[in-house]
Amino acid sequence: MFLSATFATLILAAPPAPFEFKDGDRIVWLGNTLVEREQRYGYWETALLAANPGKKLTVRNLGWSGDTVHGEARGRFDYNNAEKCFKQIVDQTLALQPTVIFISYGTNESFDGKEGLPKFEKGLAKLLDALAPAKARIVLFSPRPFAVAPSLPDPKPANEKLALYRDAIKATAEKRDLRYADLFDEKPAAGTSTENGIHLNENGYRETAAAFLLSLGYESTGFSTAQLEPLRQAVLAKNEQFFNKWRPQNETYLFGFRKHEQGRNAKEIAEFDPFIAKAEDEIEKLRKSLTK
Repeated sequence: MFLSATFATLILAAPPAPFEFKDGDRIVWLGNTLVEREQRYGYWETALLAANPGKKLTVRNLGWSGDTVHGEARGRFDYNNAEKCFKQIVDQTLALQPTVIFISYGTNESFDGKEGLPKFEKGLAKLLDALAPAKARIVLFSPRPFAVAPSLPDPKPANEKLALYRDAIKATAEKRDLRYADLFDEKPAAGTSTENGIHLNENGYRETAAAFLLSLGYESTGFSTAQLEPLRQAVLAKNEQFFNKWRPQNETYLFGFRKHEQGRNAKEIAEFDPFIAKAEDEIEKLRKSLTK
């Protein structure tokens, strides 16, 4: 089973109250490698959609590998200025007019240990303040722990640092009355679920979909892997079209310092919109066809 058969063995604690999604919610997902790679596999997003029948939800993944709350990984050929990188996160998020924002940071920052906590906390507060104009409901996710992996050092010291950042995220959520979603206690077997003890592979995203749902207060979708596979494929198709729109490979020529060569083609970016809309229609059709 995709989520139901193995769910009880994953976590025995009572789940938090379900995060209330509303019909028409536009979810924007910010974060690091964990978030960016999820769009490749789609198990978490598929589970989220299947767990909320009767509500039209859209998800836009703005994850960026190696990113931090400061946007440090989002540099361009045109700039590698911290403020411009940060502004890009904010502008792209607000442009999507989200009603819900998922925020998943802390993993990369944790390598700075206790000494880096003030910078992280300040950066997270700055990001939340900058996103306030969206008036969106915000969910702060904890980082996932590092897992034991062959031929790699014991992750315990790194996880002790990571726990400090988890606690800081939780404290920020409590202080600002935001939803906190805990992914820290779920530890998959590294041999089959991660590439290197840190980054989940496809099997890892599939195995942790239940824990992702549980962090939002949902116990199970009740559907099998086979039942959800057509929906997952539709989610992947949508994610690919959206990724091509917001992160075109030739953006330096479209929008950057070489736009004098091919900048006329920038207008074609909007031509992805009909493909994205068509993919969303297919997702909704498949969601409505799900029967237990």
